[in-house]
Amino acid sequence: MFPFSTFFPLLASLFLLTFPSTYAQQTCNGHASLCPRKYSNITFIGAHNSAFVGDSPADNQGISVTAQLDSGIRFLQSQAHTNSFETLSLCHTSCFLNDAGPLTEFLGTVKSWMDARSDEVVTLLLGNGDRTDIARYGEAFRSSGLDKMAYIPVTHPLAFDAWPTLGEMIDAGRRLVIFMDYGADIQKVDFILDEFAYYFETPFNTLDPTFNQC
Repeated sequence: MFPFSTFFPLLASLFLLTFPSTYAQQTCNGHASLCPRKYSNITFIGAHNSAFVGDSPADNQGISVTAQLDSGIRFLQSQAHTNSFETLSLCHTSCFLNDAGPLTEFLGTVKSWMDARSDEVVTLLLGNGDRTDIARYGEAFRSSGLDKMAYIPVTHPLAFDAWPTLGEMIDAGRRLVIFMDYGADIQKVDFILDEFAYYFETPFNTLDPTFNQC
């Protein structure tokens, strides 16, 4: 699977062919045409509960996180909870139900993949249903080194048309965008963004055929 891209008008295509790219890299997320596109104007393929890999009813994925990224996934969602050892771990609803290991290990996997591919922009969405202190997540990202790759908006929330292009993010080395559903606080951890300040999720049990929750 690969990120979606849309067709440019003929004039824009001719412009791109006539003038060389100003970006240091030749491609962004596998496509040169994505380099001048704003992050907010690109559709990324995502994996729900990406860390829960296996055959049990509590698993959602059949291949590893690395394999997901290799297949074109650029939006990884998962959820974390504090397990019985007080470790911030990737658990599906409950750590007694499915514990996929420490958050730091998951982040380390993502960092290793990104280190080997300097022209890729990746997004993480973390569920924090326990409302764990955001500072603990900040520590996990700093421990993995991903904090140095994290994109930090100049204002909060950043307007739709104010996002940088993929090429700009890659050139700046800030090519990981991190969102959290509950508990984000940019005053404490400035690189973990409030999910619902930027987009919405459809209700899990939507039954209204008019779908007016938008």
